[in-house]
Amino acid sequence: MNKAWQCLVTDVKDVDLNGRTEDLHPIAKGMLARRGIVTAQEIEEFLNPSWEKGIHDPFLFSQMQAAVDRVFTAIENGEHIVIHGDYDADGVTGSSVLAETLKMLASEIPLNLPLTRETSNYPLDKGGEGGFSEKFFLVLTGERDGLDIDIYIPHREKEGYGLNAESVELIKSRGAELLITVDCGIANVAEIAKARELGIDVIVVDHHQFGETLPDAILIHPRLPGEKYPFKDLAAVGVAWKFATALLESGRKRGYKIPVGWEKWLLDLVSIATITDIVPLVGENRVLEKFGLVVLNKQRRPGIKALVDSACWKRGELDSETIGFVMGPRINAAGRMEHAYLAVDLMLEQDADLAKQKAEALEAVNKSRQKATETLMKQAEGIVSQPESQALIFAWSPDWSPSLVGLAAGRYSDAWGKPAVFVGKFNGVWIGSGRSIPGYDITAAIREVGQNLLTRFGGHPQACGFSLAQDDHVEQFAQLLRQHAADLLLVEDLKPFLKVEVELNLDDVDWRLLDTLKLFEPFGDKNPKPLFVSYGLTVAQSSLVGASQNHIRAVLRSPTGKTQKFMGFYRSDLAGIMAIGSTVDVVYEVGISEWNGNREIQCKLVDAKLTN
Repeated sequence: MNKAWQCLVTDVKDVDLNGRTEDLHPIAKGMLARRGIVTAQEIEEFLNPSWEKGIHDPFLFSQMQAAVDRVFTAIENGEHIVIHGDYDADGVTGSSVLAETLKMLASEIPLNLPLTRETSNYPLDKGGEGGFSEKFFLVLTGERDGLDIDIYIPHREKEGYGLNAESVELIKSRGAELLITVDCGIANVAEIAKARELGIDVIVVDHHQFGETLPDAILIHPRLPGEKYPFKDLAAVGVAWKFATALLESGRKRGYKIPVGWEKWLLDLVSIATITDIVPLVGENRVLEKFGLVVLNKQRRPGIKALVDSACWKRGELDSETIGFVMGPRINAAGRMEHAYLAVDLMLEQDADLAKQKAEALEAVNKSRQKATETLMKQAEGIVSQPESQALIFAWSPDWSPSLVGLAAGRYSDAWGKPAVFVGKFNGVWIGSGRSIPGYDITAAIREVGQNLLTRFGGHPQACGFSLAQDDHVEQFAQLLRQHAADLLLVEDLKPFLKVEVELNLDDVDWRLLDTLKLFEPFGDKNPKPLFVSYGLTVAQSSLVGASQNHIRAVLRSPTGKTQKFMGFYRSDLAGIMAIGSTVDVVYEVGISEWNGNREIQCKLVDAKLTN
């Protein structure tokens, strides 16, 4: 479906640049206003994120001290600690952050020395008996006698999201005395009650929505009722990092030999999931991401370097776009196609050769994910009927893998500008995933209409997951959810748009613009990478390029005679519009092309149409 172009308009008279006009391109005022940043202080904090001013004291979490005290009791008494994470990038990185922190506290080993770690008990090539049919613990062995730290992550299809009664019993059977959940747990009231009955203390590190009843545990969650922590939009990895900093700070006070600032080396992991979990890149998240990208680009972690190398990414700095389109999908592919331990183990691996092997295995898994997703999308074309007339798209098939339905829902939601829910089936259970649009809380919606149908559910306002036990419940749930959306959303208003930042003349595309855009990085939710539009340009040169001739390269000329290079990746469909001599309107991003040591401005062509 073709997307309409929607040019954003904002009143800029209240934007106070405080004399900062010489170093900023004229578009800066409008960009700041559209992001709600208008005062001199807000502008300074946004354009120059400060670690000292932007990072809050972790002990502002109301239950942080209790959590810290409980962990040190476990460490100093040699108790068995299990970290229970989630299978997506947020759970993988959040679990890794806490695992490294606990390992540091247990052994006081500097980051640049190898972690003493047992070989993970799954076959790298799935060659072992049973493959991934069993449950796995990644075992971190402490230096102090009697201390064990395990990571447990459920299998996405076989166990589903969060804790379950069986995994709680398994964790107890290994002698666990302290369980720390990461990116899950806040909705697992019954399961945590069972853990407590079995004598396991629980710390929940989460950011998901919760029900009327909270679990009997120590809770570190920024949105709890009455919680005074000032920033509410942390990803789970961000909450885990706050817990880690509190532990390390307390460790130093207790005499542990931990280098000051060691926690900043964990920010590469924080930067990944802060992007992949689509949390707002404002406030503390912006500071974490800004400094996290600095650490990420050092590629000090062997697993990160191997992941980037295996993806053959050689396009300059790692940025939020690289995370979103290169790193994140590969980390998530582990849980979707095999087991998330592939990704956790890679993140924690300290040996470069082993990291290379594990990254190559993950790359193969990602390619399988890409093929399987395309197959599912082709099948969906024959199942989804008249999406243009629906307020919410709902589709299901027993042949679909529940691990992939979220990706399909995301593509349909983006393509049609409306909520989308896709459901697959595994071992007799229907498992679904939904993606939504601003203004429609998909998790609240499924909670409201699915009370008597859903066996499990959870999520965020714009993404949800759930399960249904009976076949006839799927269509019943679909009807209820479609009606719920129709009551709140007008179908005629639900259209996909390319949100264009501002109209630009080609004469305004210069290095000053690039420098200004650099100040707005990192881009993400609430601070999107800007799209620009230019009208009435003449196509001076145009050709299809690439081994499959699926990219288009062009030179466009403005009415004043200014020329600019454009590259449209996978936009060979625009070849007819971009014929030499045509007059076109174009939507594009502005970036830099580097080749053989040369740097030049190159615009990424997003869409084009003939000028009326």
